[in-house]
Amino acid sequence: MTVTVERVVLATDGSAPAVTAAAHALFLARVLDAPLHVVSATGAPPAPAPETTGTETAGPSASAAVEAEEAVGAVTRRALLAGVRLTSEVVGGPAATAVGRVVGDGDLLVLGRHGRSGPGRFLVGSVAERVLDAPPAPTLVVPSASPQPTYRRIALFADDAPSSGSAATLARRIAAATRGVLEPLAVVDERAVSTASAETRRTLETEAGARVNAVAAAAARDAVESGGTVRTGVPASELLAHVDRTGADAVVLGVGGGDRTRRGGDRTAGTVAGRVVRHAGVPALVVPSAGDGERPDDADTIDLPERR
Repeated sequence: MTVTVERVVLATDGSAPAVTAAAHALFLARVLDAPLHVVSATGAPPAPAPETTGTETAGPSASAAVEAEEAVGAVTRRALLAGVRLTSEVVGGPAATAVGRVVGDGDLLVLGRHGRSGPGRFLVGSVAERVLDAPPAPTLVVPSASPQPTYRRIALFADDAPSSGSAATLARRIAAATRGVLEPLAVVDERAVSTASAETRRTLETEAGARVNAVAAAAARDAVESGGTVRTGVPASELLAHVDRTGADAVVLGVGGGDRTRRGGDRTAGTVAGRVVRHAGVPALVVPSAGDGERPDDADTIDLPERR
C-alpha cells in the first residue's frame, strides 16, 4: 500500500453526518489536487439474473435506490461549485461490502461517524466501526459536529507501530498542502514504567523523544512547521488531551500490526485508534501500515537506543 493520495473516496448516505463528511472530502480533494469519487449503497444485495436462479429475486427497493441517487447527486452539485473533479456510483449491497469493493490502493476514504439506520440506507456509522479492524485504505472519520475544514493544525500520534511511518508521511503531506503545523505526540505508557527500573524508564523516554524528533526533521525537509511533545500516561487518553491542548483540527494515527503488544507495554494501535475515533471532537485519520516489505515513501527513520 502506498501513502500517496491519488483519489478521495466519500461514502455517503445523504444524512447530516455524511453531509459534514462531504465538506471534508471536498476540501481534501481540492488541496491535494485529487479527484473525488462518491459512492452510495442501497443496503440490499443486487438481484441475481433470473436465468441463474430460476426465480425472480427482488433487488433494492425503489425508494432505497432513489435515496442513494439523491445522496450522490447532492455531493455532485457541491463538487461542481467547488471545481473538484468527480466520479460517482450507486452500488447494491451492504455499505461495508460496497466500500470494500470500491476502495483501493492510493485512495483516501472519508466517512461520517454516524449515519442513518433502516432499510436501504447507507450505514456509515457501522462502516466507521469496521474500518478500525482492517481499514482498506487511509480512512478519515468525521464527527457530525465537526467545524468547516482547515487542517491547519494536525495532531499526530508518533508511536512505534508499523503504521506510524505511513501515518506521519500522510499527515506531513496534508500539512504541506494546507500550510499547516504538525503537532506530534509520543507517549510513554504509564503502565510500562510504573514498575520499571530507572534505566528502562530513561530508555523509553529517549525512544519517545527520538520519534518526535524524527517527525520534526522530516517535516522540516518538507518546509512544514512542527512542534513536538512527549508525555507519560495512557496513550489514547493522552492523545485526546493533546488534541485539545494544541487546538488541533484533525488527528492522524496509525493502526494495524494485529494484536502485537509493542515495546514498552503500549497497547495495540487498534485499541488507541478505536478510542480516538469514538471520542475525538475532530476528524480522525486512521492510516494502516504499508504492505509487507514495503516502506512508505519518504518514511521517517528513527535510530533508537539499543535495548539491553
